[in-house]
Amino acid sequence: MPDMLSLPVRDFVAATAAKHPTPGGGSVGALCGALAAALAAMAVEFTIGKKKFLPYDDELKAALERFHTATAMFEEIIEEDIAAYEGLSPLLKLLDPKSDPNYVTAVVAALRAPQTAAGFAFNVLEQCAGLLDKTTKFLVSDLASAAALAHAVVHVSQLNVLVNVPLLPNPEEGAALRQSIAELVQKADRVYADFRVQFLQRL
Repeated sequence: MPDMLSLPVRDFVAATAAKHPTPGGGSVGALCGALAAALAAMAVEFTIGKKKFLPYDDELKAALERFHTATAMFEEIIEEDIAAYEGLSPLLKLLDPKSDPNYVTAVVAALRAPQTAAGFAFNVLEQCAGLLDKTTKFLVSDLASAAALAHAVVHVSQLNVLVNVPLLPNPEEGAALRQSIAELVQKADRVYADFRVQFLQRL
């Protein structure tokens, strides 16, 4: 498997379309998260230093740092998600996967990548929502696009968590995980719905 982060965009797209399970939904979702954070960072970069927004300079610089951190984390998640699938897939082909000593570790890894992506995506979405009135009008549509992508990534991540939850040996742990990710999705839906209304009112 090539280093996905080193591939040209065209090759990454081709690899996604190929008859190979990775990169799949989790890593593609993480890529969208990285793009969301990067797009938001670009909007903030163009806003910092503008006279109108100087009162928010410290807040904008802090947000920019968080967006850069999120971008880097999403890039790591792309690789973690691919590695997690490739570690879990052979075990699932065994007659009794749960008997393998590496089974639980592999399942947890497959869950951790989309869980982490969901959390970072929500943070990007929430940060975008707080910057709607603090971003230059020429880049506010880019900020809104970043928010829309981040919102979608929360949902994509939920799907990738839920598909692996049944693999957990402990049903109670699985139920708690389902509830946790559902609550995060609900929060993201509320934040994005409010953000979208406010954004459209400005057009």
